[in-house]
Amino acid sequence: MKNIIFAISSLLISTMVFSCEKDIILDIAPGENDPVVESWIYDNSGPLVMLSRQFSGYGSFQQATLTDSLNIKNATISVSENNGPKTFLVEQDLYGLPQDLLDQFLDAIRTPRIFSELVPFLAPLTLDEQIAFVEQFFSGVEEESERNAAVALIIYINTVNFYIDTTNTIIGKGGFSYELEIEVNGKQISAITTIPLKQDINFLTYDIDQDDPNFAQVKVNLTVPDNFDAFVLLANRKNDSSAYYIPDYFGGGLSDNGIYAGSGTITLPLLRGYGDNENADVSIIGLFEVGDKVTLKWQNIDEATYRFWFSVFNDGGDTPFSAATIIQGNINGGFGIWAGYNTSYTTIQIQ
Repeated sequence: MKNIIFAISSLLISTMVFSCEKDIILDIAPGENDPVVESWIYDNSGPLVMLSRQFSGYGSFQQATLTDSLNIKNATISVSENNGPKTFLVEQDLYGLPQDLLDQFLDAIRTPRIFSELVPFLAPLTLDEQIAFVEQFFSGVEEESERNAAVALIIYINTVNFYIDTTNTIIGKGGFSYELEIEVNGKQISAITTIPLKQDINFLTYDIDQDDPNFAQVKVNLTVPDNFDAFVLLANRKNDSSAYYIPDYFGGGLSDNGIYAGSGTITLPLLRGYGDNENADVSIIGLFEVGDKVTLKWQNIDEATYRFWFSVFNDGGDTPFSAATIIQGNINGGFGIWAGYNTSYTTIQIQ
């Protein structure tokens, strides 16, 4: 239990992901209240769908202030593979998520994966009991923002609801398309995504920095086939296997399907990502430290998913919740994203 207490303290102190606010700018006519969809399907994993209500016009979106009134419940949601039969999703809270979907969600909200170890302890507690525990634990912390952020995290995970395939009928596969259909309050919403075929890297290497031998530049070795047509989203983490993945420093780790055309085998820099509470030293920006164990999360994505993340990364922030963003989604009848990811992981130890 002592290790769990230490874990939650490290988690909530180091990851104050809910203390920042980002304006989500959507082209919505005044008075409309279309649903916002955040959903995805990974290869070798099932679909995960989250629904929330959209503010009228231009609104400010802050996860710390989410309540049940902003989440959409009792929707009818199905996913079909390659125009096959529909599989209907079941509504669950965070405590009902399987491990793979829980890890994906924690990465999405930039909460260390070690939080999943706390889920069995938090699950039987009421929300008031969870909040009381956190408030008592942080009673000696001087920074009020840290205490507020810790409480906000607990509130948020208890207000968000998910729709998942509890039958394991739909399991993501490369080269397959997936149609999402949602019916809620008489409104029909749909989207199609594709999980591309995997076009993976060869390996990671590194070079010790000439100016400071305590740091190193990690590089990605990639062979580009003549028919290379994948869009790429990558992120990385260092050392702790329970940490979350962060997009690299410049451009969010995005590349379109034409950038490498005709390149053959090439080596590209992998730039260290920084958490929301980290300040990058300009003299070593993007470099990793000697001794770091670096893991690359390489994801092949389709064009619609690329355009969504491009709009996020190129409008003033590296998450949808840190600065103003004009979202480009693929949802018909609503707003947001239905994304497909073909994902692989590669690790290197810098010595």
